[in-house]
Amino acid sequence: MLSFSCRKKLPRFSVIVATYNRSRFIVPTLESALGQTHAPFEIIVVGDGCTDDSEQVIRRKFGRAIRWIGLSEHSGSQSVPNNAGIQVAVGTHIAYLGHDDIWSPHHLELLAKIFENSSPDFGVSGCIYHGPLGSRYYQFTGLFEDTATAFREFFPPSSIAHRRDLIERIGCWRDPHEIKPPVDCEFLLRAAHAGCSFQSTDAITVHKFAAGHRYLSYRWPSCEEQQQMLEVLSSPTGESRVLSRVMCDILGGATVTKIPHIDFDLFRPGDLFQRNLCAKGLRKLAIEELQGRRAFAMDNSPAGLDWFPLETNPRLGQFRWSGPNPNPRYFLPIACANSLRLQLRILDFADESLAGELTLELNDRPVMMEMKSDLDDPFQFRAFVPGPVRDGLKLQFHLPRNAWRGDHSPARFAGFALSRIEVEPVI
Repeated sequence: MLSFSCRKKLPRFSVIVATYNRSRFIVPTLESALGQTHAPFEIIVVGDGCTDDSEQVIRRKFGRAIRWIGLSEHSGSQSVPNNAGIQVAVGTHIAYLGHDDIWSPHHLELLAKIFENSSPDFGVSGCIYHGPLGSRYYQFTGLFEDTATAFREFFPPSSIAHRRDLIERIGCWRDPHEIKPPVDCEFLLRAAHAGCSFQSTDAITVHKFAAGHRYLSYRWPSCEEQQQMLEVLSSPTGESRVLSRVMCDILGGATVTKIPHIDFDLFRPGDLFQRNLCAKGLRKLAIEELQGRRAFAMDNSPAGLDWFPLETNPRLGQFRWSGPNPNPRYFLPIACANSLRLQLRILDFADESLAGELTLELNDRPVMMEMKSDLDDPFQFRAFVPGPVRDGLKLQFHLPRNAWRGDHSPARFAGFALSRIEVEPVI
């Protein structure tokens, strides 16, 4: 048993979880925080102007184990909730947890050890970004020896912890409209330039399921991936099983990258913030009544890992390849009292066999598609949409896999090249 004098040296973590309309889907994340071998001193969930039942879900499920703070207005960023949490926190150290991320059981224990032994300004745990199911896409960060890595590489908030009084030295989280980098990048870079020290736990204890990688994830939330990860990690060999599975996938050809800082001076203040809102589905789109036949051409709006950037074919026009997510989404902001005819113009598939394996759900209902092709339109898929359509039309595509496009620059796993979507009311 630790002596009283030793226990005084151990950090007391105030865990801050910023959330917006996560409802019951936040439960696995909070369970991962409560399941730590080094128990958090307090867990503070700060609702960023939530309009759903998030507060009721948390109070009913966790009672006094978790403190809820509900902000009256929605800021759209983690900055305001993080600052509100820091203001009321009473622990010696602040740890952040994204509302859709999962901690391994030893996360806070390993952070506590480095603060106890070395007392850096920031403790950083290793993190894996898991792409959407089937994407075979991973990003690694937070494993380093050189403290200057913070100038070059991004560490997500779920990976970091710092002394609470550090905020007096470097300042609060900033308004995303006033800065060029995302708020979490700016916070870390500001700390690095202020001379703060960073030390890694040299262990992966954070599993991140980035909302920005999951197109329109706030419009259609889920916790399937988080629940599966939590269940695996709860077993004695869970952490090694997860790492072994990821490494096997990488050795089998999965995509893996680091997360370097980009040149943020290429953007205007607030630009990246707005793009991230778009990818997550946090920008409200006006729903328009469909009056007649209408064509939607692919544009270059941010789409997470569902769609690669817009390209142009000299003869066939603009298009976007799906991927690396083999189950990409698209959304049409339309309403119609009648049923609809829908036609997809697809220019190519990454592998010919995928043409016969593409399936589609419209507003979560599977539909039958008829396919034909000719010289002008290589692949046309037609489907019938039962009406009425009231709050937009969600297209959920499904492929059993993607295919490697080694002939493309850059080479990548992709599915199909979508050019245009046409809808027409059935009168």
